[in-house]
Amino acid sequence: MREWLLIALMVSLCFTGNVVAEEESDPFSDAGLDLIALRNDSLDSNQDGMMDAIRVVVVINSTNQWVDLTLTLIGEHSGITVYEEVLMAFEDQENASLTYDSWAAGEHTLILEISDADGRLLKSVNIGTFDLSPALATPEIDLLLSGSEIMQTGDDCQITRDFVDETGPRWDFEGTRSITGTPFKVLDTDQVLDCSNWPAGTYVVSETYQNGLGQTTSDTLELVIVNKPPPNFEIELNGNDALAGTPCTITHVAATGEDHTDFVKDWRITPSIGLIANSSTLDCSMWESGVYKILLTVTNDEEISTTGGTMLIRMPSPEMASADEDAPALSKGQETETSSVGIWGIVMLSLVLGIAVFVLMMKSPEDDELFGGLLNDMGEPDSEGLPTHVDENGMLWRKHDNGEVDWWDRSSMMWKRW
Repeated sequence: MREWLLIALMVSLCFTGNVVAEEESDPFSDAGLDLIALRNDSLDSNQDGMMDAIRVVVVINSTNQWVDLTLTLIGEHSGITVYEEVLMAFEDQENASLTYDSWAAGEHTLILEISDADGRLLKSVNIGTFDLSPALATPEIDLLLSGSEIMQTGDDCQITRDFVDETGPRWDFEGTRSITGTPFKVLDTDQVLDCSNWPAGTYVVSETYQNGLGQTTSDTLELVIVNKPPPNFEIELNGNDALAGTPCTITHVAATGEDHTDFVKDWRITPSIGLIANSSTLDCSMWESGVYKILLTVTNDEEISTTGGTMLIRMPSPEMASADEDAPALSKGQETETSSVGIWGIVMLSLVLGIAVFVLMMKSPEDDELFGGLLNDMGEPDSEGLPTHVDENGMLWRKHDNGEVDWWDRSSMMWKRW
């Protein structure tokens, strides 16, 4: 009986030895590798006095002729894991260095894994836990407005989108940017927004960003754009009441502080003188004699317009014959040509006027009241309350509210429309 117990004990010891040998088997050593040295250094990469990175240095010896390895440094913080890899291909002995850049403030746990070319894990080393500050710039957005917070449409206006995120791209966790509050679509590549062409309104522009590490940032900017006031201008006349054929210009003059160079200028002349270009100055020196109504509409880039008007009078010139026989004409003085027919006409006219005077003297009170309506109490032509003026040639004019004018015909004692 004792012999059987001794045999059973010996057999069990043999099996126990095999299990211990299997448990103590090291794939790293079995691959002919030996970890000669392992060191980690704390770094202050941005020179701010705070440790923000860990550099791990390894020295590996190989008894094989050639070996391919993958070194993976694993960092874990707040449930998020990042990886830094280095490939090694060598014979005999080689060293490698891996750097872990902290992407957030707090405790970071580091583990080094060594794998063969087939991805089989050969060795895992716990480097430790480190309290680190961010080594790289965390996400930040800054919207910068070039211009005042309240501006007019068309004013120079730019919004610069300053953006930085070094942690996301460093660990392949880039995020997405989104912007709201703009009247037009904005791309991520649009670093500068031109708001000079935005319509009038109140804008609250907000941009947000979040990377794959859970880091977020945002910024908001508010600006107000109001419509520009209507164009303010005057119409300047040079050559008004002058003879046709003499120098004459009509000029659009913008108000002080305004620039109407690029504005649309629509001229309307009555009576028409033909097609008029979009110009600030018109040459009226060759216009025929007469009275012209000048209307100018100036429209700015926001389709806001202003219309102004004036009257231009061009007197008949001795060198330019008038098509209207009733139009006033300038006397040539002693150079006026006469004929005998004209003399006899004057005699006949005097006779007729004498008879007319006799008849008027004999007219009834009602007729006197009717005829007297043409003259006022001073015996001058009655303008019926309209403004009058006498030009340099002695011609009497009166002007209606709608801009039209009449001239006084002394021969017929009547107002005639020009």
